[in-house]
Amino acid sequence: MTVNLFKLFFFLLISFLLLTPIALVITNGLSAIFLTNELYINRYLIGSTKLIVMVSIFTTIISVPLAWINTMTEFWGRKFLQIFAILPLAVPAYISAYTYAEILEPGGFITLKFLFYDGFSIRNSIAASLIISLSFFPYVYILTRIAIINFSTRYIEAAKTLGKNPYQCFFKIGLPMALPGIAAGLALVLMETVNDFGVADFFGLQTLSVGVFHYIAILNDLPLAFLLALIIILVMVLLYFFEQKLRGKRKFNNNTYENIQWSKYKLGKFIGIIALILGILPILFGFILPLIFVIYTFFNNLNFIDFSNYFTSLYNSILLGVIAGIGCAIISVFISFYSRFTTKNHITYYKKIINIGYAIPGVVIALGVLFFLFYFDRLTTLSLSTTLLGLSLALIIRLIALSNNSLDSGMEKIGKSIDDASRLIGRRSSTTYFRIILPQVKLSIIAGFFLVFVDTVKELPITLLLRPFNFDTLATSLYEYSSNEMFEYGSLHALTIICFLSIVIYLFDNVLEKRMLSKTKK
Repeated sequence: MTVNLFKLFFFLLISFLLLTPIALVITNGLSAIFLTNELYINRYLIGSTKLIVMVSIFTTIISVPLAWINTMTEFWGRKFLQIFAILPLAVPAYISAYTYAEILEPGGFITLKFLFYDGFSIRNSIAASLIISLSFFPYVYILTRIAIINFSTRYIEAAKTLGKNPYQCFFKIGLPMALPGIAAGLALVLMETVNDFGVADFFGLQTLSVGVFHYIAILNDLPLAFLLALIIILVMVLLYFFEQKLRGKRKFNNNTYENIQWSKYKLGKFIGIIALILGILPILFGFILPLIFVIYTFFNNLNFIDFSNYFTSLYNSILLGVIAGIGCAIISVFISFYSRFTTKNHITYYKKIINIGYAIPGVVIALGVLFFLFYFDRLTTLSLSTTLLGLSLALIIRLIALSNNSLDSGMEKIGKSIDDASRLIGRRSSTTYFRIILPQVKLSIIAGFFLVFVDTVKELPITLLLRPFNFDTLATSLYEYSSNEMFEYGSLHALTIICFLSIVIYLFDNVLEKRMLSKTKK
């Protein structure tokens, strides 16, 4: 009985801490609806809508053809594209924005090297959309490629026997069947676009996330910040329904695709060179060029870098990442334990609600946590509004989905027979879970911890709004240097973030590739 009470108490505590800040945003946003006379809603909506539309176009043009040629064709250099096509995710969009501003704008790298070049401003919606697309197109690329492999190959093989050419196979079979993957990937990209703060703020764009940040940190007008935050949540809901509508009821279940050994199209030398060049371009501008420029800037300004600031920021980033990672791991383990040994159906919906934090922009979560801690401060003698505890809570709300999904993927491989056998010999459910089941999924727990850790290192708006006094991370230090037009002083910070992300993404790509290959071989 005591154990059950403890489980219930812990379950309610987790629910209260993770869901209350979001509920506060919604309720306070609804109460501020009639304050629109002081808010320029249209400019923020138009700014975010322009980004969403242009990012959708750029991302689709880049990712879908790349997924097709990397999956269904064979040419020299394809392996290179396959390895590097996912790596642009390792360069956060705000780092790419800082990089290209340093390279292309007046007074930048090219103007100093070539006197005939005057430079031009890239601080506009089109450039921002392109930079965001180059950073996030791998989401669509990965899911489209998986969809092509899982759903299309057997039908494409059948179409080949009927004499269909590659273009017909792509437009009439591959593209329609990959639409669920494209929709899912595009929804992720657009959510990241709405969530973006670094690019929009640096380029001076009027977007919803920037508006919330300005009303919190500059104008100190919380009611109007809540109203904008509510609009963002509604936009996220619309994006979700957009994805569901675009995906529709298409379910191309293929129960025999594991045995399919499909034949790839062999491209000629000339067509292969064109495919290689077109495939390299998004990788070049999304990953290679920013990385090379960051490395060049670091070594060229080695004597001017404040290493004490760097090591302090690195320590703070690691500390914050460890706290958020451990917090997410503990909560995920408990939720998994509770859901595995309960017969109540509501736990499935509960986990979906908990995971919704990843779809909500950081500025919205930061606002909810800020207001939640404000109430807490008034009820107690403690002051948690700008402490590491409040910052960690916001990060856990935002990133708990990564830990939950990682643990769930491991749990799927462990059947319920272990639970039944353990119950037959008289062992308690807690003993079964923590002594038998949990050791078998420790790699999934570690993977979830690592994903949360790395996402924390690059997180910007939450850390900017909730960090304690004189507490800088790699991302916030880089933001401050770049805002003061001193990107070179933060080049080591940028390089470290890219290296962290590259390692994780490379490992993830290896695991993904092995899984996809295992589905094509028996």
